Parts: sequence; C-alpha cells; structure tokens
Amino acid sequence: MQFLLFADRAIRRPEIAAGFTKRLSHASGRDWLVGEWDDGECVRASNGAFTVVLLGTVGGDASELQAWLDSQGQSPDFTTIFRTIPGAYFTLATTAAGAVKAFGTLSSFRRLSYSTDPELPVASNSLRLLIDVLRPVLREDLVPLALVAPRAPWPLGDASYWSDVENVLPTHQLCADPSGSFRVEQRWSLPQTHVPQTEITAALTAALHDAVEARARHGRSSLSSDLSGGMDSTSLAFFAREHVDELTTMHLGISVEMNDDAPWADAAAQSLRSNHIRVPHEDLPKWFAGWSATEERFAAEPEPSIRTEGMHRAMAERLHDAGSTIHLAGSGGDELFYPDEAVLPGLRREAPSALYGAIRGMATLHRWPMGKTVRAAMNTTDAEKWLVQETAKLGMTEFERPSPAWDVPFSLSPWATDATRSTVQNLILEHAAGNHLDAPFATDAVAYGMITRNGQIHRALDEQTREVGVRYEAPFLDDAVIELALQVRLVDRLNTQRFKPGLAAAARGVVPEPFLNRRSKGDYISLIYAAFNEHRRDIAGHLDDFRLVKRGLLDTENLRTYLLSMQPQAQHFFPFEFLLATERWLRSADQISVMSER
Repeated sequence: MQFLLFADRAIRRPEIAAGFTKRLSHASGRDWLVGEWDDGECVRASNGAFTVVLLGTVGGDASELQAWLDSQGQSPDFTTIFRTIPGAYFTLATTAAGAVKAFGTLSSFRRLSYSTDPELPVASNSLRLLIDVLRPVLREDLVPLALVAPRAPWPLGDASYWSDVENVLPTHQLCADPSGSFRVEQRWSLPQTHVPQTEITAALTAALHDAVEARARHGRSSLSSDLSGGMDSTSLAFFAREHVDELTTMHLGISVEMNDDAPWADAAAQSLRSNHIRVPHEDLPKWFAGWSATEERFAAEPEPSIRTEGMHRAMAERLHDAGSTIHLAGSGGDELFYPDEAVLPGLRREAPSALYGAIRGMATLHRWPMGKTVRAAMNTTDAEKWLVQETAKLGMTEFERPSPAWDVPFSLSPWATDATRSTVQNLILEHAAGNHLDAPFATDAVAYGMITRNGQIHRALDEQTREVGVRYEAPFLDDAVIELALQVRLVDRLNTQRFKPGLAAAARGVVPEPFLNRRSKGDYISLIYAAFNEHRRDIAGHLDDFRLVKRGLLDTENLRTYLLSMQPQAQHFFPFEFLLATERWLRSADQISVMSER
C-alpha cells in the first residue's frame, strides 16, 4: 500500500502520480489521493460537507463509517474515530471547500511524511516514494543522530533526514486550508489521570477482540500468529482463535537451557488446535544477514528492523506457503503491560501506600540494590532536567539501574568520535529540550516512546513481508489498545507477584489460566551472539569503506578492536545494530543524493 496525498491546489502533479491505478478526488475534481492499495484496505464515506477515507487495516465497512460520520454533526472529530472503528489505518478527510486533515496511528506503524515546499503540497505514507517525487538532498547536519540507540529523544526520534521533507509525529495530524499550505497540529496526548484496572478491563478485552477481528475479517482461513510461548503472543493467538475458521501458529525454535518457550508454545498450540509450524532458528538467516546490502529501498532512513528482517522474511515465505496472508505479532505487550523502574516515582505520588511493597518486589525481581531502588522511587527529576542530565552523559557505556527515565533511555554509539558526541549533544539540547512529551507520569512517556519504536520496526517489516504476500500486523499497537492500557493506574499495572497483570485481566476467559500464570520469560540473547560471531570479521574488513568513517563520525580503531574481540557481555550489541542500520542507510542514501545533484 502506498499513496500520495495532495492539497486542493492547482499544481503540476509529479510524473510518478500518473502511473498509479487508484485515484480519489477533492470536491473540486483535483486529485486528492493517488496510489496503490487493495480494495479491502480502503473504506470511504461522505455526507456532502465531508469525505473521509480510512486506508489500511480497517475493522469496519462503508456503512459503519457512514454511520459514524452521520453521528458527528457539522464538526466531525476525526481524531476519535479509532474509538469506534478498530484497526490500524490512515484517517484522511477533505471538505467540500478543500480543507484536508490526515494522520496515521499512535504507534507510527502508519506514518505520514510531507513536503514543506509551499509550491508542492504533497504527503505520502511512504517516505521513499516522497523522496522519489521531491529528490531532496540529505541533511548532513542530522546524520549523527542516527547513531543514537534506540532513538533520539522526542521529537528527534521521528525526524526526517532529508531537506524539505518532514514526518508527522504520531501524536499529530497534517492539515491544509483550502489555500493548500500544510501545517501540523496535535491530535492526541497521554492521559493526565489514571483509573482502576476494573474500569478498563472490559473495554480492553473488547478492544483486543476488535483489533484481532479487524485482521480476521480479511483472512478467516489465512490468518497466522506468532506463538513464541510468551504471554503476549500466546494471548494474541487465543484471541485470534475465536475469530477465524483456521489458525496457523509459528514458533521460532531455539534450544538453550535458559529458554523454556518451546514446551509452552507446544502446549498452547495443542490447546488452540492450530496448524503449528516450528522452525529451528538454524534454518533461517542469522540476524544482521542483510547488513551490507545497498538498495534504493533502504535509502529513506535507517531501518530499525535490520537485526531480524532476513529471519522475518524467511518466516513470511514459509507462512505464505502454508496459506497465510496476514500474520499477527505480539509486539507491544511488554511496553504496555510490564512497567520498568520509571513507574516508581509515579507510584509514590499516585499510591504511596503501595510504594514499599513495589520497591521490595522490583529490587528482588531485578536483583537491584535496595538502596538504589529506594533512591529511584524518591526521584523528583522532571523531564527537562532529565534530558539535560542524560545528554551530558551521552557516550557513557555503563548504565546504572534502576534509573527512572522520562523518555526511551538513549545512548550514543560507544564508537562515535568526540566531535560526533558534541554534535549530537548540541542537536538534542537545541531541538528536544522543552519539546518532550506532555506526560504527567514518566512511565507513560517511556512506554509510549517504546511503542512508537515498535511501530517503526513493524512498518519496515510489513513492507518487506508484503513482498512475499504476507501482511505483518501487531494488534497491541492499535490506537484503542494503547489508549486504554495507558489509562490504568500504576498500582494496578505493577504486581511483582504476577506477570503483566493488566493483560492477564483482559485475557481472562479467553486464555486458559495456566498460560496466564507463567512466570518465566524466554531468553534469545544467544541468537545475537551467533550473528555477531558470524559477521564481525567481515564487517571489520570493510570498515575503511564505511560511509560513517568517511564522514568522520566513527572511531575506526575502537570499533575494529570491538569487532575482532570476543564479547563476554551484551551491553554493546544494541548500539551495534543501530550502527549497522545507519551504515546501510547511508550507502543507499548517498546514491539518491548523487542522483538528486545531477
């Protein structure tokens, strides 16, 4: 699925637009949407004054969308449509006068990018397509940000690296007046207060059913689901089983002493009566298999899916052979239902009587020193101060835990040069300070930040698996699920005696109790060790040709020493994968830049 969205202005349409087969018009008759999408991915309604189109995974038909539009009166609030019609889709609206509103999903799984050139007001769900249209040049001043793992702080983590192109933040919407000039406005914010789990459970259960049904309606006999054996994928598979005629489940087999996922997955598959596919990880491409590829498809931005994309594509090929057209992943469950230490300061404010038990439980569970855990709970640092402190420490490789954060904890590649570190620090303080998420509770900001990172990963994986005929979907990342999960009060989210209590409450009655009572969690760190040892010498041999090295962004000898040494700890693997993603992106982006300069 890809499309171009135009403001209602008389402009010269790009040549590429003429090649698309799908076309929708403004009331003026000018092009509004042109692109390629499956008929089942497009739902449209109009009342004369407004026309609204939902593009993507839509859990409703035209009559349901029409009923929603008719119920809204003269001023439809398109930003709330996800509370009525489930799924993961773009909401695109135009008026009879030519005003436009458009946005994707809160997770950024569906994301819009747009041109800032006032003479060519065009947007797209595909940054790569927009680059083809505009032929922009790379913003070299922002390239160092790509070495921040897992992403730069808000809003830099969603920044475009190209001139005259911006990405719409997932909390915002793109608007255009009849004159045709684009602007962005906020459409959603994190909850200001929380409510008891009991007030959310029924709605959350219904939202999960609706999210799965939004996919199942397009594949009653061709739906598949991850089944790692963990609580997230297992719960999702049981929800899916209630909405399909046949269910295929897939388990990535790994035989190590620290991983007991396989017997749990086998037991769940038997209870589900699913067509269970178990694939040994040795039969799939190792992680980082495509690190050296140079293709135009990688030129838009660093792909956070680089670690597992080869494996996922190979799994999608097997699922396609088994008849699957839509595959469900359990991503997002950890972020929504398993809070980290950022929950403790909020718990001190919201439920102080529960704080001591939470401190003891988290310290015991994570083997944190009691004194440090108490200090973490007493932390009063606000978002602004936290960002300044973390930016000052940028480049440190040792991280103290517990350490409450106000955004996704970020670090710079340990192989970055001093000049790179200084540049990144200045960029963060210039663009991110004062622009943090409006979140009364740090734990909500951290959870939501990781959800948007998950959305970026799944957006890339979905694009790749669609090439073999399988859509890659993550129902936990749907707007309605995110909004509900983040409304639950902190004392109900954290239960050190029960794993993911919020998910367990919503899944009770759908998932058999034994699977909700599992307390272990599979470990997959051996896969990254195997991949590192597979590729490290080859990577070391190509360092002198790295675009990052030629730009002076990497300490080559430091990185070469790392690559040629065995790594007893995994702390550097995370920035390592983002370094590879950045290098692959630059190899491809440099080709685009050369073409743009001709």
